[in-house]
Amino acid sequence: MVTISDVARRAGVSTATVSHVLNGTRFVSPATRQRVLAAIEELRYQPSAVARGLATNKTYTVGMVVADITNPFFAQLVRGVEDRLAPAGYGLFICNTDERPEREADYLDLLLRKRVDGLVVAPTGALQPRYGDFVRRGTPVVYVDRRLPEAVGPFVGIDNVAAGYLATEHLLRLGHRRIGFLARHPSLYTVSGRIGGYRRALADFGVAVDEGLICTVSPYQERAVEGAHRLLTMEPRPTAVITGNHIMTLGLLQAVQERGLRIPEDLSVVCFDDHAWSPLFSPPLTVIAHPMEELVQAVVATLLGAIAARGQREGEGAASPPTPSDVLLPARLVVRGSSCPPRAPTPPLAPG
Repeated sequence: MVTISDVARRAGVSTATVSHVLNGTRFVSPATRQRVLAAIEELRYQPSAVARGLATNKTYTVGMVVADITNPFFAQLVRGVEDRLAPAGYGLFICNTDERPEREADYLDLLLRKRVDGLVVAPTGALQPRYGDFVRRGTPVVYVDRRLPEAVGPFVGIDNVAAGYLATEHLLRLGHRRIGFLARHPSLYTVSGRIGGYRRALADFGVAVDEGLICTVSPYQERAVEGAHRLLTMEPRPTAVITGNHIMTLGLLQAVQERGLRIPEDLSVVCFDDHAWSPLFSPPLTVIAHPMEELVQAVVATLLGAIAARGQREGEGAASPPTPSDVLLPARLVVRGSSCPPRAPTPPLAPG
């Protein structure tokens, strides 16, 4: 097995110089650096991750805790973060909570023991004191898509209130008045924001809120189907429904099929999240789309910036780094075939 001493002998330098080249801990002249790198390549030397971590006080790993890795949104998010962290030399621990706070707590304990250099998390919404433990250790925490009232780090995600408003406004301008909203429990950050935007749009257009049209269920498709049936059996039935995520969308589509209804003739639909299959339905689905490329880029930039600030703080003995700013991105309405004016005539809207 090739050791750091072998590399040093081949390059004609000390083992300390090889270490400085590998870890960037001290200036090494370009000529010497090139000799060391050539020796590493010739000998196919693989540095010990443990030794490197001890030398730099870094593990070159990041933890990413998501609610449901089978959700296409989170799968795409994880892949994007992983692809952008790799060139920076970081590996990714992926933890799937399945929306269960006890699993979230267990994974946070594990990542603390692993001494990850940073944490990206879409929390379940439960109070988890462990997040404070990361901050006390100096480990940056970045919340993505969801945040907590007691958040201990910056948030990166869409403006959910604006997104809920955008979906509702689209249907109102088409002439809909009875607009249902099928979503998870409103205590979740994303849901409360989107329903808040829905309420605001109705108020701005002079439409009274019917609380019966807001149906919230647990995050499982069978519950989504049940909730959709409740909306579709109301009298009078809503002429349009907004779904809060892909599980709610699939639940609504199943209920629509079971009741023999047609989209958009009997029911207009606007869905949150644009997936590869959204344009493949008949008709294609109108959606509120996340700017995924910008979201991933902002998450990684915020995290790596915070990790670099931590390293600078430790090197200079500074008290504390500035807290990174939140990044709020605009969602986008993609109009396809699942939304159209209602069949029954409706009175004009309040705004011009």
